[in-house]
Amino acid sequence: MSKFRRFFTSALMVMVVLGMSAFANVEDTSANAQAGDLIKMDGLSSVYYLGEDGKRYVFPNQATYFSWYEDFSGVVTISATELQSYPLGDNVTMRPGTNLVKITTDPKVYTVEPGGHLRWIQSEEDAEDLFGVDWADKVVDVADSFFTNYTIVDALESGEYPAGSLLKNVDGSSIYYWTGDEYREFDSEAAFVANGFSFDDVMETVGHDWTPMGDPITGHKTTFNIDYYVDPSDDEDEDEGTGLSVALSGDTPESQTIPYNLQGVVYTSINFTASNDGDVDLTGLTVERTGLGYHDSFDRVYVEVDGVRHGNKRTLGSTNETTINFATDSQKITVPAGETVQVDVVADMNPED
Repeated sequence: MSKFRRFFTSALMVMVVLGMSAFANVEDTSANAQAGDLIKMDGLSSVYYLGEDGKRYVFPNQATYFSWYEDFSGVVTISATELQSYPLGDNVTMRPGTNLVKITTDPKVYTVEPGGHLRWIQSEEDAEDLFGVDWADKVVDVADSFFTNYTIVDALESGEYPAGSLLKNVDGSSIYYWTGDEYREFDSEAAFVANGFSFDDVMETVGHDWTPMGDPITGHKTTFNIDYYVDPSDDEDEDEGTGLSVALSGDTPESQTIPYNLQGVVYTSINFTASNDGDVDLTGLTVERTGLGYHDSFDRVYVEVDGVRHGNKRTLGSTNETTINFATDSQKITVPAGETVQVDVVADMNPED
């Protein structure tokens, strides 16, 4: 029998901020960030959107990030002090007019409108009429923990276009942005591109004769950036902390093969960053194994901070999932206000069968 088993990635159900090793290639800059910038801290992989309100907004996954941006060329690297000066805002929701979304535990498929509003597509026929025969390819699963970032509103009626749609007649050249009240025409391809839209997201229709309403779109409009689509916190209780962001660390190993019986294998590293207005205590993490292979390849899984274990070692079991609790004050992981703590998910492998 082979002495090696394929490396299996572990996924944390609490993972939020988008992070990847490619961010290490982003050019460093000494310039201060401005509203509308994508920002990251030197030495960390987490990328945020800096809003007009001075808060940094979180991308919960890659699909959400790439619904807004095609690459990372615009990311601005700033100092730790500057990053910590921007309090955490909300999570960014999927860009309207791009992907459809569904919750992982419910088959209903929704369109996304500005502000993270969801409208249920009531039948496959309606979905095909709007988005074509390949409509299912546009569906992105949203984890239960992130679905609360969205608000479900009225279902979409048959033949109704969701706000945020990009529309054109199949026999015409003009492209329109549907606000829900007005058809705003792009006056040039340059204006379309300047607003970060993709021609792949344009919905072609037959026989519509739209009358342009509102101002034509002639260049980059602030109403089309993320601020327009994120529902910011209304700050009802300003004394409460704004919480915690979670990012995949650039220290997470790439896929590899590992031998049986190897101890202390780091599978995933996560950066936890607390908001500036208070410490955050982690009292437990849920770890799920994904990918090919068998749960019994792992003897125990556990978490460490700087090589120190927190909580007990746990077996995965047939569900491929376990929760590691930090039951005592000595076990819990405290993330100080405005700081980042890297948590490693570690496993001991079983001997060869």
